[in-house]
Amino acid sequence: MVAPMSSLISSPDAKPVLQTTTAYLDFFEEFLENHVGEGSAASDTVRTYRCHVKQFLQWCQNNTINPIEATFNQLTRFRHWLVKEQEYQTVTISLKLTILRRFYDGLLEHGYVVINPALRLKPPTEVKDPAASINYLENEEMNRLLDSLPVENTVHGLRDRLLISLMVLQGCRTVDLHRVCVGDIVKNGKNVGLRIFSKRHLRIVPLTPLLAKLLQRYLRARRKAGERLQNETPIFISVAYNNKNIGFPLSRRSIRRIVDKYLQGIGLKELPRKNSKKMKRLTGLPENNNLPVKAQKSTRLSRHKQKPRKLSAHSLRHTAGTLAMRAGASLRQVQDLLGHTDPKTTMIYAHIGDRWSHNPALLLSGNQPELEENIMRRFQKLQQSLKRIDPFNLTLNEEETLRILETICA
Repeated sequence: MVAPMSSLISSPDAKPVLQTTTAYLDFFEEFLENHVGEGSAASDTVRTYRCHVKQFLQWCQNNTINPIEATFNQLTRFRHWLVKEQEYQTVTISLKLTILRRFYDGLLEHGYVVINPALRLKPPTEVKDPAASINYLENEEMNRLLDSLPVENTVHGLRDRLLISLMVLQGCRTVDLHRVCVGDIVKNGKNVGLRIFSKRHLRIVPLTPLLAKLLQRYLRARRKAGERLQNETPIFISVAYNNKNIGFPLSRRSIRRIVDKYLQGIGLKELPRKNSKKMKRLTGLPENNNLPVKAQKSTRLSRHKQKPRKLSAHSLRHTAGTLAMRAGASLRQVQDLLGHTDPKTTMIYAHIGDRWSHNPALLLSGNQPELEENIMRRFQKLQQSLKRIDPFNLTLNEEETLRILETICA
């Protein structure tokens, strides 16, 4: 049950009056559906925005702040709470503040506020290596993952094998596979691909011959099971008989759970901990109301220890991009494969491999004997060319150069 926000009354000229958390959230949701994506906001986007704004409204209620009357200084306190007490990563804080600015854009648009107090609110600066956030599987690990997938020709087994293969080999996102339907299968002669809609962009993901055959076997198994496939039929469906959503498209959360299951099966991911701190963070309640206790500051030594990889479903997409670049694919090819609009995003995958295998220092340190031989050969050629000149015609500089070369090449 949503707690009332009776003390958070808007100004008299604002209509209708927003008095509860639900009223604020419903207002924001309607604003998003009309203004985001040219009126075609994805349901996942609306859900995500609603969740983050709900956390902000809960914080306002706990601190007796009217969201409509909130000042910039008060919003900086909210940012401080995200940084110090909730200990979110910078990228998460950046997302939350972006959504907060959008929330106040909606209030400004409908006349609830006269300025956007979150307009100048920026996330904390962070000096970070962009490639450090790219967690991916090495080639041997990818092969272990693929070998661990089911081999039986059941709907469940074929679905998981196709799902994981598309993510780790073709770089598909969870949202791509959540949305793709039978009508999105594209055929061009013997070639088969998938029409992918994501982030307001359309791209065709060409399937390898083996993946095309796997897709065909999977759909054939579903037909044999008595299912009638139409253009709007989702490709990846729930098949658990104890699930009331059987036959419905796999949710993004379900896809992540499937990936985690197979990563755990080969020892690349730890089992999730109970009472996750992440779930407690969303409440925004004070400490005496189950607010997560602030973690003790780590020592200087432990702070600099290398963190273990946090592999996830998105790590499979990073794997596809990194290993494709390492195998010799061009930047443009990988950009098209992953559907990046900006090639700078794809360049991160190039940096991962280049920094180790194409280190310019290797040209100096690793080939030092070869460099010395090349320099010596050039000295000898210069010495021979000077000796061919009549000694009486040599200048003083040429004589001095010849004496130095005879000493070096002796």
